[in-house]
Amino acid sequence: MNLLYFWLPTLAVGFPNIPSVQLNNGVMMPVMLWGSGGPTQENSTSTATAVATALSVGFPGIDTANHYHNQDGVAQGIAAAKTGRKVWITTKVEPCGHSIITPILEGNCFNGTLSAHAQNLQQLKVKVVDLTLIHSPPCKLNSSWADPLCYWPDQPDAIYPQHCNCAAAEPCAMMQQQWRALEQVYKAGQTRAIGVSNFCKACLECIAEIAEVAPAVNQLQFHVGMPGPDPAGLISYTKAHNDTVVQAYSPLAGDQHAKLLDNPTVTSIAQVHNKTTAQVALRWVLQLGSPLATSTTNKQYMVEDLQACSGWELTSEEMGTLNALKIAPDDPVKSMCLL
Repeated sequence: MNLLYFWLPTLAVGFPNIPSVQLNNGVMMPVMLWGSGGPTQENSTSTATAVATALSVGFPGIDTANHYHNQDGVAQGIAAAKTGRKVWITTKVEPCGHSIITPILEGNCFNGTLSAHAQNLQQLKVKVVDLTLIHSPPCKLNSSWADPLCYWPDQPDAIYPQHCNCAAAEPCAMMQQQWRALEQVYKAGQTRAIGVSNFCKACLECIAEIAEVAPAVNQLQFHVGMPGPDPAGLISYTKAHNDTVVQAYSPLAGDQHAKLLDNPTVTSIAQVHNKTTAQVALRWVLQLGSPLATSTTNKQYMVEDLQACSGWELTSEEMGTLNALKIAPDDPVKSMCLL
């Protein structure tokens, strides 16, 4: 079971200390990070400004990725913030086989992943990051995300039979090469922890066949209304295997955020606590034991997001009410397990 501790950096006056979760290798990860994959994606200038602001109001770290095309902006923002404290950095390497997105192609997954990680370090201007993730499962050989083969594998997964592309031999082999590469940079001390993102059950099983280091994190889309606290059983499955932490991205429902934040049930609970609906939604994720990455360029929203971390709680009745909400489409697995 993952344990919650308190991470004790020097934060802006008036903000509570941000709790941390202990990963399966003992590393302590803050429960809330600011994500550069939101409104500042592909814009390094606005990213630098937002990163500096997020760190100034008390965010303990940044979640970024090569795919966001703004890691140089992340580095600029960290330098500009001059926090005088450690800044957590999560980055991601692109999956092998996404030929329309990345130069990491099938047949060169191991070396391509090593090169991608080195590029991440260079862009971020660091020698070590805290967490490196494989951004998503691979594509099948000779296909891309525009190709239906990426969504309809030859051997469907038993739990979610039409949306997991990890059961077939070719993508599994590519993924295993990528995982061996991440293990190498982890053992070399270039990242303090390694993990995955958007990985379904078959993807995790594929890695388990060869892993010497278990994934510390599986970052998934997870929010109120998917529905339930354990959509498709993936949250409980991930946590049960090697004590892997489930970290939520899009905790405010991504492009469904208006349906979540304007929901009358969420609004009613927010009014009881004198909180915003966003704070209620974030608190729900945190009380279920999942750290999260959230993204906004609005300073006031950043402040409010941090205030979801501690100092108040949803009641068990309120948690049950939120558990029962349905906001997302009927099948949440596609958005959880694929980019």
